[in-house]
Amino acid sequence: MRSMDPQTARQSYKDLAAEAGRLLHAADDARRRLAEAEQERIAAYASMEAEEAHLDVLEQRAAGMWRELTTRFGPHATGPLPEPADRIARGPDAEALLDDAHQQVRMPVDHPLAGRYARMGVLGFTAALVVALLGLEATTALHHLGRARLLAVGVPVLAAPWLGYLAATGWIRLRTSHEEQEYAVDTAVAGALGGGGVWLIALTFVVIRVVT
Repeated sequence: MRSMDPQTARQSYKDLAAEAGRLLHAADDARRRLAEAEQERIAAYASMEAEEAHLDVLEQRAAGMWRELTTRFGPHATGPLPEPADRIARGPDAEALLDDAHQQVRMPVDHPLAGRYARMGVLGFTAALVVALLGLEATTALHHLGRARLLAVGVPVLAAPWLGYLAATGWIRLRTSHEEQEYAVDTAVAGALGGGGVWLIALTFVVIRVVT
């Protein structure tokens, strides 16, 4: 049986003990680094959840501004809500970008009203004239009523400004975007003025009839 002198055995024991100690220290260091990595992983997940919640808030703000734009100017002007871009170029911070966009969304718009007054006047005149002409046609069908049939044309003529105003307000309410309604509601008076043009036509016919 092979034997080992005490000195060699002592040195071999010391080497084995040193190696065991090194491995124990390495295991402790590995456990420490594993615990730190686990903490970093938990912190990363928490940070990711916070970022996702922040992104959700930003997306909700952007969608709210898009809805406000759609309400102000109508879906034909804004179109559908854009999808997020696959690649976003570096630019201003999202918060600053949304704050600037929010200010622009709320910015008042200078709508030209001169043309709208003219259109409402033409609309009011046309609507009142059409109703008066229909009443005139009705007098032909009601010839057996005598002079009473003239009410069919007389009433629409007398109510022409009111009919023109109704036509203008109806157009503004049904055919004008919510944003423009705030500016256009006062232009309905032009419809009444346009309807008053039917009064002038009727007055002209009366004067001609009396003179001739």
